[in-house]
Amino acid sequence: SSPSVRLSAGLVLNYLILKDMVKVKGQISEMAVLIIDPDQEVAGLARNFFNMLSKKGNTVYNLVPDIISRLSDPDCGVDEEAFQTILRELLSYITKDKQTESLVEKLCQRFRTARSERQWRDLAYCLSLLPFTDRCIRKMQENFECFGDKLTEEAVYQSFMTVVSKLRRGAKQDVKVMIDEFEQKITICHNKGLDMDELEQTTMSAKKEPKAGGKKDQTANRRHKSLTNDESDYITPKPRTRRNVRSAKKKAVVVFTSDEEEDESEAEVDEDETPKVTTPILRSSRRTRAR
Repeated sequence: SSPSVRLSAGLVLNYLILKDMVKVKGQISEMAVLIIDPDQEVAGLARNFFNMLSKKGNTVYNLVPDIISRLSDPDCGVDEEAFQTILRELLSYITKDKQTESLVEKLCQRFRTARSERQWRDLAYCLSLLPFTDRCIRKMQENFECFGDKLTEEAVYQSFMTVVSKLRRGAKQDVKVMIDEFEQKITICHNKGLDMDELEQTTMSAKKEPKAGGKKDQTANRRHKSLTNDESDYITPKPRTRRNVRSAKKKAVVVFTSDEEEDESEAEVDEDETPKVTTPILRSSRRTRAR
């Protein structure tokens, strides 16, 4: 009962355990109780001990289930408020996803062996403190029968609703569907108790059709807009009028006379004077000339 004795005992255990001179066993729950010690020096020593212990691999993760069992025991445990303070400190060191998933499954299965409503509340409160992932909701769905009949207790129900609100943060669309189904099961069990037939019907009806205006519709609208906006770029141009290669006017035909002494100016003939029918000029072949 003396603070100096508790401090001395804490210092010895701190040194022996952290130096791996003593194996950690079930009595570690007594060290966890020192976290709520009225003496601030003793409480600080206990917090520092678990902080250093959390850096030794999975040590705290391995000790948490046993600490929960001992501290929530109605015969030798602590009161409910002290239990919550201690577990808030210890569960803050559970940060790995695999540790969280395994601990969720273990705590859900502990509901089967829980003997009192106080233990139900303690287990549900511990679940609400964990950092949940997408796989954790699947673990809880698989073990729903372990705690479904305990949801009539108001404190248990509120702890699970805290879990639901944590799961919704940043959840994907497919996970949100699972969360909705899980929340609906919790609400039914809280109001009417565990009825598996009704839960199955609720699960089937909870599958909603995809909402209109989803990604596919938005993509289609974008394509339609892009097509309508770009139609002006693909208008067929008007056909160009061909220019006549041949001019409408006929060129003047030049006819040369046999008289070479005439001037070149006299060789030009106006268009009106051009004969309509030209007479071909007969030329004698070379053989005729030779003869």
